[in-house]
Amino acid sequence: MSFGKEGTHRNYRSGGSNNRKNGEVFADTFQGKLAEFAIYHVFTSEGLEVPRPDNDMYNLGDWDSGNFEVGERKLSIKSTKSFGQLLLLESKDWDEDGLYIPDIERDGGRYDATILVRLQPFASDILKGMRSLYSSTINKDELYSNITNETFEYEIAGVVTNGVLKKAIKNEQFVPKGAYINKIGKNNKLDASNYYVQTGDMKSISLLIEALREEITTS
Repeated sequence: MSFGKEGTHRNYRSGGSNNRKNGEVFADTFQGKLAEFAIYHVFTSEGLEVPRPDNDMYNLGDWDSGNFEVGERKLSIKSTKSFGQLLLLESKDWDEDGLYIPDIERDGGRYDATILVRLQPFASDILKGMRSLYSSTINKDELYSNITNETFEYEIAGVVTNGVLKKAIKNEQFVPKGAYINKIGKNNKLDASNYYVQTGDMKSISLLIEALREEITTS
């Protein structure tokens, strides 16, 4: 559950031990949704028909897929900060075939690619400035004002194909729980172990768009 006490979100990460406060849950959920809308804007600007991101609320155990299905391809969307150089995926959520374990029973759990979106500003930084990131309650009007007064920008860091993800898992490209990202500090310590893919190993979004357009045209 987040601030509004409607809908339900896990307060922990797969393999993690930290019980996230409502502020952290809100920040993670909000920035994830911003990344989805960024991809929606990119795809529709290129003439691709994709469904508008889902803003419905769900009970615990039910969730929106957080992905786009374009033609025959299923795409996952992830976010990072403006300087982010890694796609991080919680290792307990992925098997050796690059399948997303929580989705296996529902739809097979296979994503053809994962798109990494850089965001500026990041929702967690906004809430830190409000001293609300680690809080369970917040003034809704203040939160609304702080968010709507921001100008959000995005950049597509790259695309990770299922093949690249499987290779990363096979090669044990792995950051253990407790490691620090970027610099040593409480807020940079990983609460769960993650597989990683560097942006230098990712494909360009333009190549994905071109492939999607060709598949739709020939289907």
